[in-house]
Amino acid sequence: MATETENPSMTRPRWNLSRAIARRIRPLRPSAPVQLNETFGKFIWNVTGLHQFYVGAVAIGVTLFNFIPIELQRRVIDEAVATKDIRRLAILGFVYLAVLGAYSCLKYVLFIYQGWIAESAIKTARDQLAPVACKRARQPTEASGQTANVLGNEVDTVGGFVGTSISEFVVNTSMMMSVFAYMIYMEPVIALFSVGAVIPQFFLAKYLQRSLNTRVERQIGLVRRLGDQAVDRSSRKSAVLHATHRTIRTIFQNRIELYLLKFGLKTLLNIANSLGSLMVLLAGGYLVITGQTTIGTVMAFVSGFQRLSDPTGDLLDFYRTYSQAKVQYRMIVEWVAGPSGSQA
Repeated sequence: MATETENPSMTRPRWNLSRAIARRIRPLRPSAPVQLNETFGKFIWNVTGLHQFYVGAVAIGVTLFNFIPIELQRRVIDEAVATKDIRRLAILGFVYLAVLGAYSCLKYVLFIYQGWIAESAIKTARDQLAPVACKRARQPTEASGQTANVLGNEVDTVGGFVGTSISEFVVNTSMMMSVFAYMIYMEPVIALFSVGAVIPQFFLAKYLQRSLNTRVERQIGLVRRLGDQAVDRSSRKSAVLHATHRTIRTIFQNRIELYLLKFGLKTLLNIANSLGSLMVLLAGGYLVITGQTTIGTVMAFVSGFQRLSDPTGDLLDFYRTYSQAKVQYRMIVEWVAGPSGSQA
């Protein structure tokens, strides 16, 4: 008989709502047989199927709810504040709050949906890679460092993109189109200034992405090499340490190059967005002074330009992530094909 009272929390796990829900969710079954020797686009389609369209529909709903506050802000200023109508102000405030709540809930659903698709894609890829990894492990000349990297971070990167691929593109594209259409409807002159600040960003991103892809591919190869060196038992310890330190230094230098390009691009895009906001403000201010528009319209345009620049930045991030995930997927396919294809 026990002499001390046992702590219930030490004998059985405490009930957890998120854990209980997660245990009931099953991974997505591929819509078609998946092979890691097909194109990246075909891999995404075979893993996710029609769910990419379903999550895209949810993404469009998020876009619509995120678009409504632009018009509500204009109405608050022009219809409530300008006329000193407190009742109208309270009604619009309540509508704004309801839209914000619906938007937040729908966006939460979108994030969970995207995460489920991503983790399902990761599981499917690992199911395909596991037999290859087991076969390689039996070969005495095969190092396990690359296997760990491929099954770990590399598959996570590819699967994470699969979860958000189409839905992120849909939500940001539809957001840009809806905001731009609204701006054209309200005031075409200011809308043209807004577009003039956005378009150059796409050409700039496309120009720099090629250099980023080269360094991403090199980084993957270096990390794989480091993994092999860390588990190398065939060479002398001093030689292994020297090679490992040299690879670590090269990884550091390559990562710094990535930062210089990546954050240099972000800085240029931020400057372009700031100049765009200034152009909208100056053009709108001129139209207000000349009596061609209202202050509420200008405020809506400033807010609208922010909602235009945000999805623009997200689309550019999508393009960068897609390009890098495509590089990573190609290198995984090469690794599956044989050791000779996995070196950087």
